[in-house]
Amino acid sequence: MPALEEFFSIEAVMSKTEKEYELLKSVEQCCRDVIINIAIHSELGKVESRSDKVEDDILYNSFLAQTRNNALFIALLRWCQIFGANKESTHWKNISGLCHKSVRAKICNECVITEREWENYHEVALSFRDKIIAHVDIGEVLSNPSKYTKIYLNSTFILRALVITLMEELNIDDQKLQNEIELISTLTNEILLSQAFRMAENRIF
Repeated sequence: MPALEEFFSIEAVMSKTEKEYELLKSVEQCCRDVIINIAIHSELGKVESRSDKVEDDILYNSFLAQTRNNALFIALLRWCQIFGANKESTHWKNISGLCHKSVRAKICNECVITEREWENYHEVALSFRDKIIAHVDIGEVLSNPSKYTKIYLNSTFILRALVITLMEELNIDDQKLQNEIELISTLTNEILLSQAFRMAENRIF
């Protein structure tokens, strides 16, 4: 006779605390991807292109541009997964331990922007994701989100710090999950930036 758990989804047999942890873990991973990829995009922007006189130089320049653009695309995709539409399963508003009004105020204060400006940056990211990355709307003229990466990066710093605090406060008995949380906590935003910069500096061209 099959075990009772086989009649339910994995989510159904998870405890409330485990579900909270899985959400927080997923959001943290999205935050991590945003931080790493914006850092790579920024660092690669410092690399000088070569003259287009020989094929190897043309390929070098193309690879550099593609890699830098892809880093920005991934960062925006992930940013929209946590800050974009409320329907996203990893949207920060789905985290029960966060006060929506307080988090929004904290982001605006620490990024030194108004709520109206936040809405504008939010719209730029969503439009670019929807009309350039996920789909291609021919003829669309959009704002360049690379001008606002500092806002996307700093807002992610703030959310990730809050998420890690909530993870540390969870009452989890599972030693494996406790070890995961401890490891995530040691990866500060500064360490992630440093690692990303090193990855970009050690690129193989």
